[in-house]
Amino acid sequence: MTINKSYRKLFLGGGTAAGILIFLAIVVAIQYIVLEHPKRWDLTRAGKHTLSPQSRKVLDTFREKSLPIEVIAFYEAKDTNAREAVRDLLDQYRDVYGAFSYSFVDPDQNRTLTLQNKIDSYPSIVVKAGQKDERINAADEETLTNTLTKLLRAEVKKIYLVKGHGELSPESKDPDGLSTAKEQIEKQNYKVEEIVLMQTASIPEDATILMIAGPKTDPLDSELDLIRNYINRGGSVLVLLNPFKTPNLAAFLKDYGFETAEDIVVDRMSRVYGGDYLMPVITTYINFPITKNFNLASFFPEVRSVRAAEKPIPNVTVQALALTSPVSWTISEEQLKSGNANLDEKTGQKGPISVMAVSACNVPPRNKETGNGENTAKDSPEPSTKAEESPVNTAKARIVVAGSSLLAANKYFKLQGNGDLFMNSVSWLAEDENLIAIRPKSSKSQPIVLTGNESLVILAVPVVLVPLSWIIIGVVVYLYRRRTVAA
Repeated sequence: MTINKSYRKLFLGGGTAAGILIFLAIVVAIQYIVLEHPKRWDLTRAGKHTLSPQSRKVLDTFREKSLPIEVIAFYEAKDTNAREAVRDLLDQYRDVYGAFSYSFVDPDQNRTLTLQNKIDSYPSIVVKAGQKDERINAADEETLTNTLTKLLRAEVKKIYLVKGHGELSPESKDPDGLSTAKEQIEKQNYKVEEIVLMQTASIPEDATILMIAGPKTDPLDSELDLIRNYINRGGSVLVLLNPFKTPNLAAFLKDYGFETAEDIVVDRMSRVYGGDYLMPVITTYINFPITKNFNLASFFPEVRSVRAAEKPIPNVTVQALALTSPVSWTISEEQLKSGNANLDEKTGQKGPISVMAVSACNVPPRNKETGNGENTAKDSPEPSTKAEESPVNTAKARIVVAGSSLLAANKYFKLQGNGDLFMNSVSWLAEDENLIAIRPKSSKSQPIVLTGNESLVILAVPVVLVPLSWIIIGVVVYLYRRRTVAA
C-alpha cells in the first residue's frame, strides 16, 4: 500500500512537472512567433495608431518604384518619451512598407553623422529617398507623409487663384478666407499664387490649376477667353460658385457640361446634424477618383445646384459628384428674400440635388506657332456624358465645379470631410491621384467616458473576479489531489 501511494505521488508530481514544462514551452513558442511575426492591433476609437489611407497610398507609390526610405532621427538621450513616441510612429510606416528603415542618433555622441546631415538644432528628423532628402522638426503622421510626398515629386506645381472679382482671399484668416486651404495645399508641395486676369495676356505656362473661388462679379469676356484658351491647352480649373451670382461664368461653364440654375438648396436633413437649412449635409457621392471610398459627411453652406448636362457635348465627359438628401429642394432668390422656403413645384427641384460635378475634355492639339487649339472635333469620337462609357480621368483638360465657395473657407474647411473633399479635388486636377485619400487624423486624445455601472464592472473584473476565480480553481485542485492521494 505504501509503495502504491509513493507511485501515485510520483505520478502526480511528474504529471504536474510535465504540465508546467508543456505550459512553459507553449509560452516560449508563442513569444517566439510574436517576435518573428509582430502584429499591431489599434483599439483606439479614432484609429490613432493606424496610418491613414493617404499615408498608405504614398507608401504604395514608393513600393511601386522600389524606392527605399531611410529615416534618421536626431534626439538627445534624455528625450526618452519623445523618442518612444516617434519610434511608435515610425514602426507604423515600417509595418506597411518593408523597405522603410529608421535609426536614432544622439547628436552629442555622434558629431560626425550630425554634421554630415547638416543638423544644427534638435530634435530633427532626416528623411531620405533615392538622391533626395528632407528635414523636419515635427514628428507626426501628417508632416511625415507630406515630406514623403515631396520626395516623390520632381517639381513644385503651381496653383493660381484668380482675384479681382471679390473672390475668397488665400491670405485672409477671416472665417470666409482661404488661408487654411492655402496652408493645406502648400503642405502637399504645391505653390499658391494669385493672378489678375485683366493684367495678363495669358495664363502662365507653369499653371497646374487655375482656381476661381467664390467670385461675386462676372469675369470680363476677355478674361473668359483666357480661361477658355487655358482649358484648350489642357489646363485644369477648379470653380467654387456662389448662389445668384456670376451668370456669365455659369453660362461659360455650360460649354463644358455643367448645368446651373439661379437657386439655393434647402435641406431639412441638415437640422438633424445641428446645422442650418441652407447648409446641406452631403453623404451621397458618385463613384469617381475624387470620391472613391469617401465615407465622410461634408457640408456645403449656401450652395446652388450644379448638375451634369443631360445632352451630350462633343469631346466632353461630365458627371455629378455629390448629392444632397432626398428631403432637400431648391428655392429662388425671391423666395429666399421673402422668407418663403417652401418648395415651388413650378420653379423648384426636389432632392437629391447635385451640388458638385466634374468634367473632362479631349482638347484639340495645340498650334505650334500660336499655342492655341485647333478644332478637330470631327476627327474625335463623340463621348457620352456617362463616366463608365468614357472614363473621365483619361482626358487632358479637367474641371471641377462646386456650388458653394464656403465649403473651403476657413470656418468650414476642417468640418468633417470638407477639407478632404477639397484636397482630393486639387489632387485629381493636378493629376496626383496617389494623394487622393482620407488625410492623416488629428493626434488629439480621445478620452473614454464611463458610466457608474461601467466603472464598477471595470473595477470588479480585474480586482475581484479574476483573483477570486484563481482562488476557487486552486482550492478545487487542492481538494481533488488530497482526495486522490488519500484513496
